[in-house]
Amino acid sequence: MVDWIKGLGDYLKKHLKTFCILNNKDNRYIKKTIVISSIIIILFTMSYFIYQSGFSYQVTMNGEEIGVVKNTSIVEEALIEVEEEVFRRHGERAHFDSNIEYERVRVKKNLYLEQDQVFDLILEKAEVLKPAAIIVIDGEEKLIVPSEEIAEELLIEIKKPYVKKTDDKGNVDLLEVSFSQKVEIISKNVSPEKILTKEEAEEKISEGIEGVRTYKVVKGDNDWNISRSFNINLRSLHEANPGKDMERLRPGEIINLHMEKPFIDVKTIEKHIFNESINYKVEEKKDSSLYVGQKKVIKEGKKGKKEIVAKITFVNGVEEDREILQEKVLEEPQTRVVNVGTKPKPKAIKKPAPTYKGEIGSAIVKTALGYRGVRYVRGGSSPSGFDCSGFTKYVYGQYGIWLPHSAASQGSMGGYVSRNDLRPGDLVRFTGHIGIYIGGGNFVHAPSTGKFVRIDSLSSSYWSKKYICGRRIY
Repeated sequence: MVDWIKGLGDYLKKHLKTFCILNNKDNRYIKKTIVISSIIIILFTMSYFIYQSGFSYQVTMNGEEIGVVKNTSIVEEALIEVEEEVFRRHGERAHFDSNIEYERVRVKKNLYLEQDQVFDLILEKAEVLKPAAIIVIDGEEKLIVPSEEIAEELLIEIKKPYVKKTDDKGNVDLLEVSFSQKVEIISKNVSPEKILTKEEAEEKISEGIEGVRTYKVVKGDNDWNISRSFNINLRSLHEANPGKDMERLRPGEIINLHMEKPFIDVKTIEKHIFNESINYKVEEKKDSSLYVGQKKVIKEGKKGKKEIVAKITFVNGVEEDREILQEKVLEEPQTRVVNVGTKPKPKAIKKPAPTYKGEIGSAIVKTALGYRGVRYVRGGSSPSGFDCSGFTKYVYGQYGIWLPHSAASQGSMGGYVSRNDLRPGDLVRFTGHIGIYIGGGNFVHAPSTGKFVRIDSLSSSYWSKKYICGRRIY
Protein backbone atom coordinates (compact mmCIF):
# COMPACT_ATOMS: atom_id res chain seq x y z
CA MET A 1 0.00 0.00 0.00
CA VAL A 2 2.90 2.38 0.78
CA ASP A 3 4.39 1.71 -2.68
CA TRP A 4 1.03 2.42 -4.26
CA ILE A 5 0.70 5.81 -2.52
CA LYS A 6 4.26 6.73 -3.43
CA GLY A 7 3.62 5.77 -7.03
CA LEU A 8 0.48 7.86 -6.99
CA GLY A 9 2.40 10.92 -5.73
CA ASP A 10 5.12 10.53 -8.35
CA TYR A 11 2.44 10.21 -11.01
CA LEU A 12 0.64 13.35 -9.90
CA LYS A 13 3.83 15.42 -9.68
CA LYS A 14 4.93 14.37 -13.15
CA HIS A 15 1.65 15.11 -14.81
CA LEU A 16 0.96 18.27 -12.87
CA LYS A 17 4.31 19.64 -14.03
CA THR A 18 3.32 18.84 -17.60
CA PHE A 19 0.03 20.56 -17.10
CA CYS A 20 1.82 23.66 -15.83
CA ILE A 21 3.97 23.87 -18.96
CA LEU A 22 1.11 23.27 -21.37
CA ASN A 23 -1.40 25.46 -19.78
CA ASN A 24 0.18 28.22 -17.87
CA LYS A 25 -3.13 30.06 -17.82
CA ASP A 26 -4.70 27.38 -15.65
CA ASN A 27 -2.08 27.71 -12.98
CA ARG A 28 -4.57 28.31 -10.23
CA TYR A 29 -6.49 25.19 -11.19
CA ILE A 30 -3.33 23.10 -11.15
CA LYS A 31 -2.33 24.33 -7.70
CA LYS A 32 -5.71 23.44 -6.41
CA THR A 33 -5.38 19.98 -7.90
CA ILE A 34 -2.00 19.47 -6.25
CA VAL A 35 -3.34 20.46 -2.84
CA ILE A 36 -6.27 18.06 -3.12
CA SER A 37 -4.00 15.25 -4.32
CA SER A 38 -1.62 15.79 -1.40
CA ILE A 39 -4.46 15.64 1.06
CA ILE A 40 -5.64 12.37 -0.47
CA ILE A 41 -2.13 10.89 -0.20
CA ILE A 42 -1.81 11.94 3.45
CA LEU A 43 -5.21 10.45 4.29
CA PHE A 44 -4.28 7.17 2.58
CA THR A 45 -0.97 7.00 4.44
CA MET A 46 -2.55 7.67 7.83
CA SER A 47 -5.22 5.08 7.18
CA TYR A 48 -2.56 2.48 6.33
CA PHE A 49 -0.58 3.04 9.52
CA ILE A 50 -3.72 3.07 11.66
CA TYR A 51 -4.75 -0.25 10.07
CA GLN A 52 -1.35 -1.81 10.59
CA SER A 53 -1.08 -0.66 14.22
CA GLY A 54 -4.23 -2.59 15.06
CA PHE A 55 -2.38 -5.96 14.56
CA SER A 56 -0.66 -7.98 17.40
CA TYR A 57 1.09 -11.41 17.55
CA GLN A 58 -0.09 -14.74 18.90
CA VAL A 59 3.08 -16.50 20.22
CA THR A 60 3.68 -20.27 20.45
CA MET A 61 6.82 -22.04 21.68
CA ASN A 62 7.49 -25.64 20.65
CA GLY A 63 3.85 -25.90 19.61
CA GLU A 64 2.57 -24.72 23.00
CA GLU A 65 0.67 -21.44 23.30
CA ILE A 66 2.32 -18.58 25.21
CA GLY A 67 -0.06 -15.65 24.60
CA VAL A 68 -0.46 -12.39 22.65
CA VAL A 69 2.16 -9.62 22.48
CA LYS A 70 2.10 -6.22 20.85
CA ASN A 71 5.40 -6.78 19.04
CA THR A 72 7.95 -9.57 18.62
CA SER A 73 10.78 -7.69 20.33
CA ILE A 74 9.07 -8.37 23.68
CA VAL A 75 9.48 -12.12 23.10
CA GLU A 76 13.07 -11.83 21.90
CA GLU A 77 14.10 -9.87 24.99
CA ALA A 78 12.21 -12.27 27.30
CA LEU A 79 14.04 -15.22 25.71
CA ILE A 80 17.40 -13.63 26.47
CA GLU A 81 16.36 -13.15 30.11
CA VAL A 82 15.12 -16.76 30.38
CA GLU A 83 18.39 -18.08 28.98
CA GLU A 84 20.34 -16.05 31.54
CA GLU A 85 18.11 -17.38 34.35
CA VAL A 86 18.55 -21.00 33.17
CA PHE A 87 22.33 -20.52 33.14
CA ARG A 88 22.21 -19.02 36.62
CA ARG A 89 20.21 -21.93 38.04
CA HIS A 90 21.79 -24.87 36.23
CA GLY A 91 25.09 -23.74 34.75
CA GLU A 92 26.11 -22.69 31.26
CA ARG A 93 25.78 -26.19 29.78
CA ALA A 94 22.04 -26.13 30.45
CA HIS A 95 19.79 -25.38 27.48
CA PHE A 96 16.20 -25.55 26.25
CA ASP A 97 14.44 -25.67 22.90
CA SER A 98 12.78 -22.39 21.90
CA ASN A 99 11.10 -22.85 18.52
CA ILE A 100 9.06 -19.60 18.48
CA GLU A 101 6.26 -19.02 15.95
CA TYR A 102 4.17 -15.84 15.45
CA GLU A 103 0.70 -15.38 14.00
CA ARG A 104 -0.73 -11.90 13.31
CA VAL A 105 -4.02 -11.38 15.10
CA ARG A 106 -6.29 -8.52 16.16
CA VAL A 107 -7.25 -8.59 19.84
CA LYS A 108 -8.13 -6.13 22.55
CA LYS A 109 -5.21 -4.29 24.08
CA ASN A 110 -6.01 -5.57 27.59
CA LEU A 111 -5.04 -9.08 26.41
CA TYR A 112 -1.49 -8.06 25.55
CA LEU A 113 1.28 -9.72 27.65
CA GLU A 114 4.01 -7.63 29.22
CA GLN A 115 7.64 -8.72 28.99
CA ASP A 116 7.81 -10.02 32.59
CA GLN A 117 4.70 -12.14 31.94
CA VAL A 118 6.25 -13.59 28.79
CA PHE A 119 9.43 -14.32 30.79
CA ASP A 120 7.48 -16.26 33.45
CA LEU A 121 5.50 -18.25 30.89
CA ILE A 122 8.53 -19.24 28.82
CA LEU A 123 10.48 -20.22 31.97
CA GLU A 124 7.53 -22.30 33.14
CA LYS A 125 7.05 -24.12 29.86
CA ALA A 126 10.71 -24.52 28.91
CA GLU A 127 12.02 -28.10 29.18
CA VAL A 128 15.52 -27.49 30.53
CA LEU A 129 18.11 -30.13 29.69
CA LYS A 130 21.75 -30.57 30.54
CA PRO A 131 24.38 -33.00 29.20
CA ALA A 132 25.24 -35.74 31.71
CA ALA A 133 26.81 -39.21 31.99
CA ILE A 134 24.70 -42.25 32.94
CA ILE A 135 26.05 -45.47 34.49
CA VAL A 136 24.05 -48.31 32.94
CA ILE A 137 24.08 -51.78 34.55
CA ASP A 138 22.70 -54.68 32.53
CA GLY A 139 20.75 -52.23 30.38
CA GLU A 140 19.19 -50.37 33.34
CA GLU A 141 20.07 -46.72 34.02
CA LYS A 142 21.33 -46.62 37.62
CA LEU A 143 23.21 -43.37 38.25
CA ILE A 144 23.21 -39.97 36.51
CA VAL A 145 26.26 -37.79 37.18
CA PRO A 146 27.62 -34.55 35.65
CA SER A 147 30.36 -36.04 33.45
CA GLU A 148 31.96 -39.21 32.10
CA GLU A 149 35.07 -38.41 34.15
CA ILE A 150 33.08 -38.56 37.40
CA ALA A 151 31.36 -41.77 36.27
CA GLU A 152 34.76 -43.39 35.59
CA GLU A 153 36.06 -42.25 39.00
CA LEU A 154 33.05 -43.79 40.73
CA LEU A 155 33.56 -47.15 39.00
CA ILE A 156 37.24 -47.13 39.97
CA GLU A 157 36.27 -46.38 43.60
CA ILE A 158 33.86 -49.34 43.59
CA LYS A 159 36.67 -51.69 42.53
CA LYS A 160 39.28 -50.38 44.97
CA PRO A 161 38.32 -52.36 48.12
CA TYR A 162 38.61 -55.64 46.23
CA VAL A 163 41.90 -55.00 44.45
CA LYS A 164 44.77 -56.69 46.27
CA LYS A 165 48.26 -55.59 45.37
CA THR A 166 50.96 -58.18 44.82
CA ASP A 167 52.77 -58.65 48.13
CA ASP A 168 56.55 -58.41 48.54
CA LYS A 169 56.98 -62.18 48.42
CA GLY A 170 55.00 -62.48 45.21
CA ASN A 171 52.45 -64.81 46.81
CA VAL A 172 49.44 -62.95 45.37
CA ASP A 173 49.21 -61.61 41.84
CA LEU A 174 46.14 -59.79 40.52
CA LEU A 175 45.29 -61.19 37.09
CA GLU A 176 42.01 -59.42 36.35
CA VAL A 177 39.47 -57.07 37.93
CA SER A 178 36.07 -56.48 36.34
CA PHE A 179 32.35 -56.27 37.02
CA SER A 180 30.12 -59.34 36.92
CA GLN A 181 27.36 -57.33 35.26
CA LYS A 182 27.56 -55.48 31.95
CA VAL A 183 28.49 -51.90 32.88
CA GLU A 184 28.65 -48.99 30.43
CA ILE A 185 28.66 -45.19 30.51
CA ILE A 186 26.46 -43.27 28.07
CA SER A 187 26.06 -39.54 27.42
CA LYS A 188 22.57 -38.07 27.41
CA ASN A 189 20.68 -34.79 27.87
CA VAL A 190 18.59 -35.00 31.04
CA SER A 191 16.69 -32.76 33.44
CA PRO A 192 19.21 -31.08 35.80
CA GLU A 193 17.16 -32.26 38.82
CA LYS A 194 18.05 -35.87 38.00
CA ILE A 195 21.82 -35.27 38.04
CA LEU A 196 23.57 -36.34 41.26
CA THR A 197 26.74 -34.77 42.59
CA LYS A 198 29.69 -37.11 43.06
CA GLU A 199 29.06 -37.14 46.83
CA GLU A 200 25.37 -38.02 46.37
CA ALA A 201 26.28 -40.81 43.94
CA GLU A 202 28.86 -42.23 46.38
CA GLU A 203 26.24 -42.29 49.14
CA LYS A 204 23.76 -44.10 46.90
CA ILE A 205 26.40 -46.68 45.96
CA SER A 206 27.32 -47.28 49.61
CA GLU A 207 23.68 -47.95 50.53
CA GLY A 208 23.69 -51.15 48.43
CA ILE A 209 20.57 -53.03 47.43
CA GLU A 210 18.42 -55.08 49.76
CA GLY A 211 18.54 -58.75 48.90
CA VAL A 212 19.89 -62.20 49.76
CA ARG A 213 23.38 -63.32 48.79
CA THR A 214 24.49 -66.92 48.59
CA TYR A 215 27.63 -68.62 49.86
CA LYS A 216 29.27 -71.92 48.93
CA VAL A 217 30.29 -73.95 51.99
CA VAL A 218 33.96 -74.99 52.13
CA LYS A 219 35.66 -77.65 54.23
CA GLY A 220 35.69 -76.79 57.95
CA ASP A 221 32.69 -74.43 57.74
CA ASN A 222 29.84 -74.53 60.23
CA ASP A 223 26.95 -72.19 61.00
CA TRP A 224 28.89 -70.55 63.83
CA ASN A 225 32.03 -69.53 61.94
CA ILE A 226 30.04 -68.51 58.83
CA SER A 227 27.89 -66.18 60.94
CA ARG A 228 31.06 -64.67 62.45
CA SER A 229 32.82 -64.32 59.08
CA PHE A 230 29.94 -62.35 57.56
CA ASN A 231 28.89 -60.61 60.79
CA ILE A 232 25.42 -62.17 60.64
CA ASN A 233 23.27 -63.10 63.62
CA LEU A 234 23.18 -66.91 63.99
CA ARG A 235 19.38 -66.92 64.21
CA SER A 236 19.11 -64.79 61.04
CA LEU A 237 21.40 -67.22 59.22
CA HIS A 238 19.15 -70.16 60.21
CA GLU A 239 16.00 -68.22 59.22
CA ALA A 240 17.49 -67.54 55.79
CA ASN A 241 17.79 -71.30 55.21
CA PRO A 242 14.51 -72.93 56.28
CA GLY A 243 14.51 -76.72 56.04
CA LYS A 244 18.33 -76.92 55.80
CA ASP A 245 20.34 -78.71 58.51
CA MET A 246 22.70 -75.85 59.37
CA GLU A 247 24.51 -77.98 61.96
CA ARG A 248 25.66 -80.45 59.30
CA LEU A 249 26.86 -78.38 56.40
CA ARG A 250 28.72 -80.15 53.62
CA PRO A 251 31.42 -78.66 51.38
CA GLY A 252 29.91 -77.41 48.11
CA GLU A 253 26.49 -76.73 49.65
CA ILE A 254 24.92 -73.35 48.79
CA ILE A 255 23.36 -71.42 51.66
CA ASN A 256 21.64 -68.02 51.83
CA LEU A 257 23.07 -65.03 53.68
CA HIS A 258 20.72 -62.25 54.81
CA MET A 259 22.63 -59.13 53.85
CA GLU A 260 22.65 -56.26 51.35
CA LYS A 261 23.87 -56.81 47.83
CA PRO A 262 26.54 -54.43 46.56
CA PHE A 263 25.57 -51.81 43.97
CA ILE A 264 27.69 -53.69 41.41
CA ASP A 265 29.39 -57.08 41.83
CA VAL A 266 33.18 -56.77 41.55
CA LYS A 267 34.95 -59.84 40.18
CA THR A 268 38.67 -60.36 40.75
CA ILE A 269 40.85 -63.19 39.50
CA GLU A 270 44.10 -63.71 41.43
CA LYS A 271 47.01 -66.09 41.30
CA HIS A 272 47.90 -67.35 44.78
CA ILE A 273 50.99 -69.31 45.86
CA PHE A 274 50.58 -70.93 49.29
CA ASN A 275 51.57 -73.94 51.33
CA GLU A 276 49.09 -76.62 52.36
CA SER A 277 49.52 -79.58 54.69
CA ILE A 278 49.34 -83.17 53.45
CA ASN A 279 47.46 -85.50 55.77
CA TYR A 280 49.39 -88.51 56.98
CA LYS A 281 48.19 -92.08 56.62
CA VAL A 282 47.07 -94.04 59.68
CA GLU A 283 48.27 -97.64 60.10
CA GLU A 284 46.20 -99.67 62.58
CA LYS A 285 47.50 -102.74 64.44
CA LYS A 286 45.38 -105.10 66.50
CA ASP A 287 46.04 -105.13 70.26
CA SER A 288 44.34 -107.70 72.52
CA SER A 289 45.26 -105.73 75.65
CA LEU A 290 42.90 -102.95 74.67
CA TYR A 291 39.09 -103.03 74.73
CA VAL A 292 37.11 -102.85 71.50
CA GLY A 293 36.80 -99.20 70.59
CA GLN A 294 39.97 -98.19 72.45
CA LYS A 295 43.06 -97.03 70.60
CA LYS A 296 46.63 -96.36 71.55
CA VAL A 297 49.02 -94.29 69.48
CA ILE A 298 52.37 -96.06 69.04
CA LYS A 299 53.91 -93.55 66.67
CA GLU A 300 52.66 -90.05 66.07
CA GLY A 301 52.06 -89.15 62.47
CA LYS A 302 53.40 -86.02 60.92
CA LYS A 303 51.73 -84.01 58.20
CA GLY A 304 53.63 -83.26 55.05
CA LYS A 305 53.69 -79.95 53.18
CA LYS A 306 53.10 -78.98 49.58
CA GLU A 307 53.24 -75.75 47.60
CA ILE A 308 50.14 -74.92 45.57
CA VAL A 309 49.71 -72.44 42.75
CA ALA A 310 46.01 -71.64 42.29
CA LYS A 311 43.88 -69.28 40.25
CA ILE A 312 41.12 -68.04 42.56
CA THR A 313 38.03 -66.10 41.50
CA PHE A 314 36.43 -63.77 44.05
CA VAL A 315 33.10 -61.91 43.77
CA ASN A 316 32.89 -59.00 46.20
CA GLY A 317 35.76 -60.51 48.17
CA VAL A 318 34.10 -63.93 48.62
CA GLU A 319 35.74 -66.91 46.93
CA GLU A 320 33.57 -68.28 44.12
CA ASP A 321 35.91 -70.65 42.29
CA ARG A 322 39.38 -72.13 42.61
CA GLU A 323 41.50 -73.77 39.93
CA ILE A 324 44.70 -75.58 40.97
CA LEU A 325 47.42 -74.78 38.44
CA GLN A 326 50.34 -76.59 40.05
CA GLU A 327 51.25 -78.68 43.13
CA LYS A 328 54.75 -79.46 44.44
CA VAL A 329 55.50 -81.64 47.51
CA LEU A 330 57.92 -79.92 49.90
CA GLU A 331 57.82 -82.43 52.78
CA GLU A 332 56.51 -86.00 52.71
CA PRO A 333 54.02 -86.98 55.46
CA GLN A 334 54.94 -89.60 58.09
CA THR A 335 52.53 -92.46 58.83
CA ARG A 336 50.78 -92.62 62.21
CA VAL A 337 50.76 -96.06 63.87
CA VAL A 338 47.82 -96.86 66.17
CA ASN A 339 47.06 -100.02 68.15
CA VAL A 340 43.34 -100.91 68.03
CA GLY A 341 41.73 -102.88 70.86
CA THR A 342 40.20 -106.32 70.22
CA LYS A 343 39.24 -107.27 73.84
CA PRO A 344 35.45 -107.23 74.36
CA LYS A 345 34.30 -104.01 76.06
CA PRO A 346 32.91 -104.20 79.58
CA LYS A 347 29.22 -104.25 80.15
CA ALA A 348 27.62 -101.12 81.56
CA ILE A 349 27.08 -101.02 85.29
CA LYS A 350 23.32 -101.16 85.70
CA LYS A 351 23.01 -99.35 88.99
CA PRO A 352 19.46 -97.86 89.14
CA ALA A 353 19.30 -94.27 87.94
CA PRO A 354 18.05 -91.49 90.21
CA THR A 355 14.55 -90.10 89.60
CA TYR A 356 14.65 -87.70 86.66
CA LYS A 357 14.52 -84.03 87.60
CA GLY A 358 13.18 -82.23 84.53
CA GLU A 359 14.03 -78.67 85.59
CA ILE A 360 17.71 -79.46 86.13
CA GLY A 361 17.90 -81.57 82.96
CA SER A 362 16.35 -78.82 80.81
CA ALA A 363 18.66 -76.19 82.32
CA ILE A 364 21.74 -78.36 81.63
CA VAL A 365 20.68 -78.77 77.98
CA LYS A 366 20.08 -75.03 77.56
CA THR A 367 23.53 -74.24 78.97
CA ALA A 368 25.23 -76.89 76.83
CA LEU A 369 23.63 -75.63 73.60
CA GLY A 370 24.93 -72.15 74.35
CA TYR A 371 28.50 -73.37 73.69
CA ARG A 372 27.91 -74.66 70.15
CA GLY A 373 30.67 -73.48 67.89
CA VAL A 374 33.42 -73.53 70.57
CA ARG A 375 36.55 -75.14 69.12
CA TYR A 376 37.73 -78.60 70.28
CA VAL A 377 40.96 -78.35 72.30
CA ARG A 378 42.63 -81.47 73.68
CA GLY A 379 42.51 -81.28 77.49
CA GLY A 380 40.33 -78.13 77.36
CA SER A 381 37.61 -77.54 79.96
CA SER A 382 36.61 -73.88 79.44
CA PRO A 383 34.74 -71.82 76.80
CA SER A 384 38.07 -71.02 75.16
CA GLY A 385 38.21 -74.70 74.12
CA PHE A 386 36.76 -78.08 75.20
CA ASP A 387 37.50 -81.75 74.79
CA CYS A 388 34.59 -84.19 75.27
CA SER A 389 34.85 -84.77 79.03
CA GLY A 390 36.01 -81.19 79.66
CA PHE A 391 32.80 -79.98 78.03
CA THR A 392 30.48 -82.15 80.15
CA LYS A 393 32.52 -81.38 83.30
CA TYR A 394 32.20 -77.61 82.71
CA VAL A 395 28.45 -77.70 81.91
CA TYR A 396 27.51 -79.87 84.88
CA GLY A 397 29.78 -77.78 87.10
CA GLN A 398 27.49 -74.80 86.47
CA TYR A 399 24.87 -76.65 88.54
CA GLY A 400 27.15 -77.74 91.36
CA ILE A 401 27.66 -81.25 89.96
CA TRP A 402 31.29 -82.36 90.01
CA LEU A 403 32.60 -84.68 87.27
CA PRO A 404 36.14 -86.01 86.76
CA HIS A 405 37.96 -84.89 83.61
CA SER A 406 37.80 -88.35 82.03
CA ALA A 407 35.26 -89.85 79.64
CA ALA A 408 35.76 -93.36 81.07
CA SER A 409 35.29 -92.21 84.68
CA GLN A 410 32.22 -90.09 83.86
CA GLY A 411 30.75 -93.09 82.00
CA SER A 412 30.52 -95.10 85.23
CA MET A 413 29.07 -92.38 87.47
CA GLY A 414 25.42 -92.09 88.52
CA GLY A 415 22.87 -94.69 87.45
CA TYR A 416 22.37 -96.68 84.27
CA VAL A 417 19.77 -95.38 81.74
CA SER A 418 18.69 -97.42 78.73
CA ARG A 419 18.46 -95.71 75.39
CA ASN A 420 14.65 -95.76 75.45
CA ASP A 421 14.62 -94.06 78.88
CA LEU A 422 17.05 -91.25 78.08
CA ARG A 423 15.92 -87.75 79.17
CA PRO A 424 17.36 -84.27 78.36
CA GLY A 425 20.41 -83.65 80.56
CA ASP A 426 21.52 -87.30 80.87
CA LEU A 427 25.09 -88.23 79.98
CA VAL A 428 25.47 -90.48 76.92
CA ARG A 429 28.48 -92.79 77.00
CA PHE A 430 30.32 -94.06 73.93
CA THR A 431 33.50 -96.04 73.48
CA GLY A 432 36.16 -93.49 74.43
CA HIS A 433 33.71 -90.55 74.31
CA ILE A 434 31.01 -88.74 76.30
CA GLY A 435 28.21 -86.25 75.54
CA ILE A 436 24.93 -84.76 76.84
CA TYR A 437 21.54 -85.99 75.63
CA ILE A 438 19.23 -83.12 74.49
CA GLY A 439 16.12 -85.08 73.42
CA GLY A 440 14.73 -86.24 70.08
CA GLY A 441 17.49 -88.84 69.67
CA ASN A 442 20.20 -86.14 69.55
CA PHE A 443 23.11 -85.18 71.78
CA VAL A 444 25.54 -82.26 72.05
CA HIS A 445 29.27 -82.84 72.44
CA ALA A 446 32.82 -81.74 71.64
CA PRO A 447 33.70 -84.21 68.83
CA SER A 448 37.42 -84.18 68.04
CA THR A 449 40.42 -82.13 66.93
CA GLY A 450 39.64 -79.58 64.24
CA LYS A 451 35.91 -79.59 64.99
CA PHE A 452 33.56 -77.58 67.19
CA VAL A 453 30.92 -78.29 69.84
CA ARG A 454 27.89 -79.45 67.87
CA ILE A 455 24.76 -81.60 67.78
CA ASP A 456 24.78 -85.16 66.40
CA SER A 457 22.27 -88.02 66.22
CA LEU A 458 22.52 -91.23 68.22
CA SER A 459 21.13 -93.00 65.16
CA SER A 460 23.97 -91.99 62.85
CA SER A 461 25.97 -94.90 61.45
CA TYR A 462 29.10 -93.68 63.26
CA TRP A 463 27.74 -93.00 66.77
CA SER A 464 25.24 -95.88 66.91
CA LYS A 465 28.16 -98.33 66.69
CA LYS A 466 30.04 -96.63 69.55
CA TYR A 467 27.05 -96.08 71.86
CA ILE A 468 27.19 -97.88 75.25
CA CYS A 469 24.54 -96.39 77.54
CA GLY A 470 23.16 -93.35 79.28
CA ARG A 471 24.05 -92.19 82.83
CA ARG A 472 21.94 -90.04 85.18
CA ILE A 473 23.99 -88.45 87.95
CA TYR A 474 21.67 -85.89 89.56
